[in-house]
Amino acid sequence: MVTVGVTGGLGAGKSTACEFLREKGACIFNADDIAKEILSTNAEVQDAISAAFGPGIIVDDRIDNRRLAQQAFLNEEHQTTLNNILHPHVIAAFEKKAEELASQTGLLVVDAPLIFESGFDSHLDHTVLIYTTFKIRLARAMRRGTLSREDILRRIQLQMPEEDKRELATHVIENNGTAEQLREAMYALYDQLMG
Repeated sequence: MVTVGVTGGLGAGKSTACEFLREKGACIFNADDIAKEILSTNAEVQDAISAAFGPGIIVDDRIDNRRLAQQAFLNEEHQTTLNNILHPHVIAAFEKKAEELASQTGLLVVDAPLIFESGFDSHLDHTVLIYTTFKIRLARAMRRGTLSREDILRRIQLQMPEEDKRELATHVIENNGTAEQLREAMYALYDQLMG
């Protein structure tokens, strides 16, 4: 099993890129989904987050994800605090999944925004940056309608600059065109990694 991390800034299209790898047969490990699951089920993580961000973050014995996001994306210090609590658990879940699939052939793909920031890259055979210009990323994120322009800009500002990720990634896929162009690029990458 070949392990691959797919990353990119907010609105870059990394999840779409991962879906194209799934179409080719890759197993996708969505780090954000796993993190949400850990937040809702792991008492140790909930206690650590409550201690770090205050008891108001817990509503009806559950972490209020909206309140947590407001706190976590307030500044770099808060984001680092949350990541230091969550990332070790997400990486451990990935290691378990990789162990389960170790005897199989194929790609195990991690879909994660913070591959390099979290140190996840040291657990992977390859890293792929989905690179998209800032203007396109902002427009895509705005079209989703889930965050305000200010929230999007603040989150982008908290992420590692794309140019730094370009230097670290083993593969860079440009995603400034159509979805079909991205599909072709991801299919070609799949074939290359499996070759």
